[in-house]
Amino acid sequence: MKAQLKLSLVAGAAVLATAAICQAAPAELNIYGASAQYTYWNAQSQNYAATNLGCTATAPVNNGGKHGFVSATNCTSTLVPVNSATGKRDLDIRYSGIASAEGPLSALKAAPLDATLATGCNLANGERLMYASSSTLVCKPVHIGTSDVAGESLVQSSSGQKLGPMGGGAFNVTMTAIDTSSLTPNNTVVVPFGFFVNSAVTAQTCTTGLIGNYCTANTQCDTAPANATGTCGAAATITNISREEASLIFSGYVTDWSDLGTYFTAQPVVACLRHAGSGTHSAMDLTVMNSGWGANMVTAEAAGSPTIWFNQGSGDEIKCINGNTTATPTGSLIGAIGYADGDQALGVANTSQNVKQLKYNGFYPTRTAIRNGLYDFYTNAWLYTNPANGATVNNLANNLVTFAQDPAHVPATKANYWAAQGEMKFNRGSDTGYPAFTGASTPVTP
Repeated sequence: MKAQLKLSLVAGAAVLATAAICQAAPAELNIYGASAQYTYWNAQSQNYAATNLGCTATAPVNNGGKHGFVSATNCTSTLVPVNSATGKRDLDIRYSGIASAEGPLSALKAAPLDATLATGCNLANGERLMYASSSTLVCKPVHIGTSDVAGESLVQSSSGQKLGPMGGGAFNVTMTAIDTSSLTPNNTVVVPFGFFVNSAVTAQTCTTGLIGNYCTANTQCDTAPANATGTCGAAATITNISREEASLIFSGYVTDWSDLGTYFTAQPVVACLRHAGSGTHSAMDLTVMNSGWGANMVTAEAAGSPTIWFNQGSGDEIKCINGNTTATPTGSLIGAIGYADGDQALGVANTSQNVKQLKYNGFYPTRTAIRNGLYDFYTNAWLYTNPANGATVNNLANNLVTFAQDPAHVPATKANYWAAQGEMKFNRGSDTGYPAFTGASTPVTP
């Protein structure tokens, strides 16, 4: 289990970068990086400001699943500097979720993989385009860079359209690891990932007898030892995927769903992946494919059977699974499958979408399954800060990290999926390691 490193700095805002504690605008805390952590940090920002800083915090304002903003005013905590314009302690918290590589790159004050993310911004100041306070994007210095995996684990490559079937222009990425040794890291929460499928992906399963088993005839559902007769039901949307099936699909070996057994309805496979630089993609490579377990991940877009698409963000990948294209932007019924942060299930529950969450090896990516050793498609979230940032906000940053590490502070809307570090009974010591018993420092039941 990796040691949790004490966070000795975090960002400060335009004004917090100086030694002064008064400013004509609210203090700022700008967090940037992992797409999978977008909804978590939006919810946690409001939760943290209201619960721990005693602020009146607005609900997050969101922009297309990529940029969020929380306004916290009238804070009672002295950790928040006084706004000289109002005489009160006010704080703006931003989170932009693009891709994990962009987190440490922004903290390093390096150029982004996608130049459009910093159009007109000062790269030497670590600036990226983030929410001003509503729908307007402005250049803001990044104070905390987030990643779903260690920067050094981002070693994948991909080539294709930026937004998969929605186009967006050619986008090619080759990662050779990001050296984060000059940054201060910290782990806070565990990021749950899961598989999602288009509802058109169907197969026959036993409805009595060996319930849930794939079948093509009633006799395949018979139970032992009594050999009672079972029933093979009509084809319906699949509910589970195994590690072996996932490895075969995302390596490009499976061209048609019926290749996995004639109980699947025959139709071409459409594999939706994230572009390299994504922590979700790296997690898929390192924890499911396991650097070549069965086969390597595909690296290039392809038409035909199978069809391969790469997508920049988690929301983009869900659109791919839904069957969205430039011609049919609301989706269609196709043989699509992909992977994303597990709590995307909260959004795809919308019946207007053709997307269903799958179990992986028989379990959903729930908080209880993850912390109790039943589910291993997850990673430990990383927060990176740069020691070159001003020290004025160190106490505020340390306070945020400590708050997020406590299981009791997981936002209520995320409590079924996200686990805090302290509650994990089993965890992996590295992105490539298999989970082992660690014991929970802050036990949670069940």
